[in-house]
Amino acid sequence: MQQPAPSQNDGGFLNAEAAHRYAQEILQESLTMLAQTGHSPVALLRMCEAICSQLKEPDAPFRPEAAPYVMALPHVIAHWYSDTDLRGPHGQPRRLPLRSRGRGPSLETLIRRVFPTENLDRVVESLLRANAIESHGKLYAPVERYVSLKQDAWSMSIHALMSAAGLLRTIRHNLSTDDLSATFLERTVRNPSVPVSLLPEVHAHLKRHIGPILWNFDGYFRSLEVTPGSEPTTSVSIAVCVFEDPIVTGAPSVDSAKNASPPRRGPPPRNRRRGGKP
Repeated sequence: MQQPAPSQNDGGFLNAEAAHRYAQEILQESLTMLAQTGHSPVALLRMCEAICSQLKEPDAPFRPEAAPYVMALPHVIAHWYSDTDLRGPHGQPRRLPLRSRGRGPSLETLIRRVFPTENLDRVVESLLRANAIESHGKLYAPVERYVSLKQDAWSMSIHALMSAAGLLRTIRHNLSTDDLSATFLERTVRNPSVPVSLLPEVHAHLKRHIGPILWNFDGYFRSLEVTPGSEPTTSVSIAVCVFEDPIVTGAPSVDSAKNASPPRRGPPPRNRRRGGKP
């Protein structure tokens, strides 16, 4: 899979230390937590050697500028749906030409808000490959409000790398400070007794309700944006991930969707009441 070429502002970004920063961070934090919870470093070393011995060498070295590039792609779509000059009379995003011949908006002016210096054709190709936009003759339109990078295995891997690094970084930061006002938001809701038969309903419910919440926070972040270079900035992200332990949904050994009993309706049985005495 082709990676984005370095931008003109990379400078010394492509040195060996920067290229290995994400890998070093993930390995150090993960292995440290495993050792602190009773896993032998000697055994962990053997595991790492066994796992790495089964992996193939990559076709190209990792470029650290690829991470912010991939994570910024959905930002183009967010502006498309939120900016009033890019929406039609009914609030839907307008179809845009690649380049504008007059003063009207275009896909180029939209992309330049997020990628001031990147090659335009390369960004358009990335959005098409991720199925984030589609062409209608000479016009382009977003496919959905949210961008799924699953269509592009390389981008999905970059997204997973950034998410893992971000989660571990937040945990480390919160453990290293005694100042509660300096900690980052880190909350988990867990219930160990959710019936397997209800998992399809659970996942549908969460996707239906979490999406609008994240969109609202995305709008809040966009309201705080400043012109690049006008003052020091950093990237702030919110990630929501649902865990099954063990994973049942989609597991080849369990076809819960076909074999499960229909979801329950109404109040739970008396012996499953929550709170108080049974």
